[in-house]
Amino acid sequence: MQTLEFTDKLHSYSKWRDHLVSTIKMYHDWRKRYGLDNPNTSNTINHILESLSQDRVTLAFVAEFSRGKTELINSLFFSETGVKLLPSSPGRTTMCPTEIFFDQSGASYIKLLDIESRYEETSFADLKENPSRWKKIYLDVDDPGQMQEAFKQLLATKAVSKEKAQEMGLFNEKEAAELGIVNPESVDIPVWRHAMISFPHPLLKAGLCILDTPGLNALGSEPELTLSMLPNTQAIIFVLAVDTGVTKSDMNIWTHHVLSTSNTNKQGLAVVLNKIDAIWDEFTGETGYEQSIRSQVNKTASILGIPEDLIFPVSAKQALIAKLRQDEKMLSQSRIGPLEHYLSENILNQRQKILLDAVLRDIGFLLKESYTLTEINFNSHNKQMEEFRKLDFENQDTIEKLSRDTKFQENAYFKNIKHFTERREIFREKMSALMEVLDPATFDEAIMAHKVLIDRSLTTYGMKQGIKKLFEEYRQLLGKCADRADDAKDFIVEMHTQFDTEYGLKELKPSVFEIRDSLAQLDELLVIGEEFRTSARAIMTEKTLVSRKLFSTMISQSRKVTYKTYMEAVNWGENVLSPLAHQLIDQKKQIENRLNFLRSIGESKMKLTENMAKLEAELAELKTQRKELNVIIQNMQKATAV
Repeated sequence: MQTLEFTDKLHSYSKWRDHLVSTIKMYHDWRKRYGLDNPNTSNTINHILESLSQDRVTLAFVAEFSRGKTELINSLFFSETGVKLLPSSPGRTTMCPTEIFFDQSGASYIKLLDIESRYEETSFADLKENPSRWKKIYLDVDDPGQMQEAFKQLLATKAVSKEKAQEMGLFNEKEAAELGIVNPESVDIPVWRHAMISFPHPLLKAGLCILDTPGLNALGSEPELTLSMLPNTQAIIFVLAVDTGVTKSDMNIWTHHVLSTSNTNKQGLAVVLNKIDAIWDEFTGETGYEQSIRSQVNKTASILGIPEDLIFPVSAKQALIAKLRQDEKMLSQSRIGPLEHYLSENILNQRQKILLDAVLRDIGFLLKESYTLTEINFNSHNKQMEEFRKLDFENQDTIEKLSRDTKFQENAYFKNIKHFTERREIFREKMSALMEVLDPATFDEAIMAHKVLIDRSLTTYGMKQGIKKLFEEYRQLLGKCADRADDAKDFIVEMHTQFDTEYGLKELKPSVFEIRDSLAQLDELLVIGEEFRTSARAIMTEKTLVSRKLFSTMISQSRKVTYKTYMEAVNWGENVLSPLAHQLIDQKKQIENRLNFLRSIGESKMKLTENMAKLEAELAELKTQRKELNVIIQNMQKATAV
């Protein structure tokens, strides 16, 4: 079939990521082999390796009911199963947010979280760590019928009283009235709040993850979806239907849950205009069909305020049937190809760039530092060896000159050590001042102080004001952190320059710690949170369960930002002086070599020969060390040249 572009690209991406992991592991082994590893750099490398091993390309499909979203997912990714793997039929649709991925343990299952868990303020992330909270149904991958039957759980609903549905944030009287439902005796709500599906599909094994979000009812009542899960996806695919156009509820989802999230997080975004086969007219033929599609695309772009090239008219139904039947003509008519091309070229390339940026920021800096230090070490040892080879051991003046030079270097070394120790203590004081403000406990104190006021608020307006004040205090605290971080950073830059100009050590550009990214993330969180709060579902209610969950989700996310910043500061403070420390260690090693060499001259020619042989062996090891590092750097350059 012709539309394998996304599949091929994802497999290439997976191989590239594996190559990157292999190169980083090779580098880590190199550091250990030559005694250059330490707990801090090891933690940095292991963190990157863990991130790469757990990396998933997550695509979020967002749509109101009956837009053909599930059929689109089936047609894009699961057609080779021979059946419609995910349940989709007229009038019935997925009722709960669903994550589809591959569990590295190899197990195939559906895990379901009961709807009553909405009463709790526990996050999805925490609930995922508690297996006892989930109903688990194992899947027989060799029996599509069994899987289809299991997947019907995603459609399950149950009737509850109107009051209970309102209490859970799953029923809104005004919205119901607009649909002609007035004062119902009972309301159908989903049985399950969230579903997780592990399935051994090749694309899922390669790292694809799908987040299927079922309509405004779920998005408008689950703040964690909008504030946490959607922002962490690589792309949002917003699905509309040609036969309904952009409805009021579609627009609500777009404004409050899609646009704000994708704008602040610079994600990939695609709008799928589905069900184009529904506007085919025998009387107008192909020309009229093309004009109708073009008109719908133009109108949709105008309403949503986005370029037309982000809108993809497709027939998911035709695409699925065509792939199941191996029908090339129908597949072309479905127009699924341009969407798959966009996903492969834009979304995967963007994800690759994000991973590369993270690797180059951390591993790239360490590699550059290792290369510079290795070159310095090798060149200085080689120079020293050449000096020893040229010495006239019978010439007393030469020996005396070597002794004077060695004494001078020894004095310089002790002076360097003294200065390094003094400057390191000053730097530690500056880091202590930074960590005092950046300590997560400081931010938690601010949270608790404002939480009391927010809990007492009787309106969502009061909650909004409380949240805004809390985030203003957060920004003030991070502003203090930024000032102290700048002070520590300026000191480090000055210290490196001074050791280069005054103490003869080669200047190595130090890594820098930036805190302003955290400020930007908090601002983005406040923007998304405010968009959620002003959505139709939230604004029609006062201090509901949904409003309380909004507050707890925003606090949870802000805690993650500040804790991540804290750990980055700790890591930076513990690693930034290591290049200077390594140069001082090398300086000490060279002085010891000179002293041993001088002692052996006075002892015997045999001892002198032994010391020369030892120095030759050390130089040979440095050559090997240097050669191995160059191979690692070449491998990394291949990985980063994509």
